[in-house]
Amino acid sequence: MTPKGKSWFPAIFSRDADASGVSEGNPPTLGEVLLMLGTMFALHLLIVSKASNFWDVAASWMDNPPYLAITAIIHNGHLSEGYLPRHFWGFPLAIAGVSSLLSIPDLWALVLISALASVGTCALVHRLCGGWVAAVFVFINYQWLLISMEGGSEPLFMCLLYASFLAARSERWNRAALLASLGTTVRPVGVLALLCFAAVLVMRRKYRQLAAITLIGLEIGVLYILPLWIIVGNPFANFVAYRPDWGAGGWPITYPFGALTSSSVAKLQSGEAWYRFSYFAAWLIAGLAGTVAIWLPRNRPRFSGPRLPEALFASIYMFFFLIYNYDLVVVFFSRFLIPIVPLLVFSFEDWIPRNRFVLWTAAVLTAMAASVGRVGLRNVLPLGPH
Repeated sequence: MTPKGKSWFPAIFSRDADASGVSEGNPPTLGEVLLMLGTMFALHLLIVSKASNFWDVAASWMDNPPYLAITAIIHNGHLSEGYLPRHFWGFPLAIAGVSSLLSIPDLWALVLISALASVGTCALVHRLCGGWVAAVFVFINYQWLLISMEGGSEPLFMCLLYASFLAARSERWNRAALLASLGTTVRPVGVLALLCFAAVLVMRRKYRQLAAITLIGLEIGVLYILPLWIIVGNPFANFVAYRPDWGAGGWPITYPFGALTSSSVAKLQSGEAWYRFSYFAAWLIAGLAGTVAIWLPRNRPRFSGPRLPEALFASIYMFFFLIYNYDLVVVFFSRFLIPIVPLLVFSFEDWIPRNRFVLWTAAVLTAMAASVGRVGLRNVLPLGPH
């Protein structure tokens, strides 16, 4: 057995090492999990930088252009040519603050916040769900590496969200509400965490505490809409801008599986590659299975008590995206699920292979797969002349 507190690296290469100790040893420490994440960062950065300019790749990645456009609006204090991206302003406000504080370009600030928040999120997941879950979370969804390394709002949102869960576990409800409210300014689904905290307080008949967290949520909401009101002239500009994406009626929810079914049919009719569609379907099935597993008798004791807000959040969050009225919901479903992936993995913790070689191999393969999506297969594997 690998001695407690010592690294598994010497043991895994030692002839005299007890194989069962390497496979079934203690859960990965936070240092090991962060080393795994750092290795994935380094491998992805090396591959991308070898094929292209990393900053050019990051500048064009997913939602980075609109977030940078909002950041410019915040810096300037007015709209540029009347263009207003629909995205929420919590992340751009953080970018503007960091770029001004450190005197660095907005893109650098965006990437820095995402990377540091990713590290913080992994530390929180390790604290809340344990080492095995944290290690699997690092690599199970390759998009986590991309949004952590090239930028995205999810790491900051999850860092605030899981910090709120940690506060709720010790019944620091005001702090939990503050963190969840700040997370809501980054991604609006954070309001579901506030609803879960409220539900738990109602069940415990702590109505005075319920009033306190409600007031905190309202105060953060008012502070959030003030810049939009001043700069844009409409405190609800985000919601108005999102309406064209919410179907003909402009309503964000529909009946269960409604948009998922229609978007799946549309993708199949458009000739979507079978392996890509299989990936979408696999995440939908995994999300449903993990949510159901949370409430199975074997898991119910683990998700009760202090973990009840997390169980409620995972379930309500999953249900929301089953009724989300967005015509591309099936395409982005694996990314939408990222905030609850640690909780889903925790519900299947017994299935995690207790073998660090397997976990590290999966982490390296995930880093390579993420890099393929950004710079192409030939820039990741030597497949002959380009």
